[in-house]
Amino acid sequence: MERYSARSSVLQNKAQTVFLDALDAAGLAADLDRGTWRRQASGDGELAVLPADVDEPALLSAFLLTLDKRLRAYNVERQPQARVRVRVSVHQGLLFPESRNGFAGEAVNTAARLVDAPVLKRALREFPDAAVACIVSDGIHRDVIAGGYEGIRPERFRRLRVVLGDKNFDEWAWLQIVDEDINNLDLQSATAESVPVVSERRPSREVPPGGIQVGDVDNRDGQVAIGHGATATGGVHQRIRFPR
Repeated sequence: MERYSARSSVLQNKAQTVFLDALDAAGLAADLDRGTWRRQASGDGELAVLPADVDEPALLSAFLLTLDKRLRAYNVERQPQARVRVRVSVHQGLLFPESRNGFAGEAVNTAARLVDAPVLKRALREFPDAAVACIVSDGIHRDVIAGGYEGIRPERFRRLRVVLGDKNFDEWAWLQIVDEDINNLDLQSATAESVPVVSERRPSREVPPGGIQVGDVDNRDGQVAIGHGATATGGVHQRIRFPR
């Protein structure tokens, strides 16, 4: 939930009720059984690990649309400090669902990084009447958003790079403000909030006459394979959604 900690205790309590009721209503509208989701509450949000057979297109269409519609209806007559607006991230990957103190795994960390990305927060602020901002990982966009499924509007998603220097996080993602057109939103300025700029010059090395100097190879945007026998691996994944 947006600006949850700035609320009074009474408003926090009310916001939690509105938040969960809206999620449950959205689940019903999308024919998604939230009773089968493994959920971890956090006061201002919820981390949910969805079953393997979840209807991903329904999650990213009817579910988000109903969540947005219900919260907009609630917010319309509320003062700004009492409105409930949420950010949702959707990612996929491996995790340990039975860890002793909550879900564990890099996929969980990625979902958390995306939902707290400064660019997502700023984008939601740009649309004061909106209620839901959603960000999905590159894999979710490829598998679901770009798949041509009914109810999903790929043109409403914008690709951007999320870089969190203090978290060692650098990933491409896709953002939408539900039921809003963000094509004219200045995402470059929004992204700049979270991108650290580092100027670095490596020490020069002496190269003998006729010699060849080979530097480091950096790769941030994909896999690199060099030489014979290079392989790529994959694994079973689960869908993770992290509304906050």
